[in-house]
Amino acid sequence: MSTATAHTPRHARRLAAFAAVALTAAAAACSSTHTNTYGEHDDTGTGVPSGASIATLPPLPSPWNALDRNDPAAVAVATVQAVFDWHPERGDTGPENAARRAAPLFSVRGAEDYKPYPIPRPTWQAWMDEKTTVTAQTAIGTEQHPADTAAQWQRKTATTLTITTPGKPPITMTVISLITTQKQPVWTTTQLAHLQ
Repeated sequence: MSTATAHTPRHARRLAAFAAVALTAAAAACSSTHTNTYGEHDDTGTGVPSGASIATLPPLPSPWNALDRNDPAAVAVATVQAVFDWHPERGDTGPENAARRAAPLFSVRGAEDYKPYPIPRPTWQAWMDEKTTVTAQTAIGTEQHPADTAAQWQRKTATTLTITTPGKPPITMTVISLITTQKQPVWTTTQLAHLQ
């Protein structure tokens, strides 16, 4: 029997069946490993990754349960205010306490990547000992910024912190931050960095 006649129609049918099974398995693997990243890998311009279904995000806890999540500016201001919601007088041991409370305003990756504004440990300890209060007021900057899209919004913000220690005059400082929110499917903070 020649090599040409060794590949019978039966052998060809087996190869075709094997290829069909392999393609089906590959398709199943792709669909089973797909996860929603809610806009962090968006290539559709809608705020949702291509092929992802739009899932309803859980409602925000207090004090943000009335926040308009369809307004990127409102989400941005709320996020920056939240990470500066410092309470050394109530037992916060550092800025990371406020960062943990603010986590619902971030995407999962955004919360993991966020680095709180650094305050020297002796300073924070003195605030705790002296029952210092810190209030924050955040405004969106007017500088040039990347063009807004249907899925992404980015701005600089200026947060004025008023630090009040009983028996001492208040001290103010301003922190400039860069914040990015993405629609996934409602506006959520994906990046926040403090520039100064």
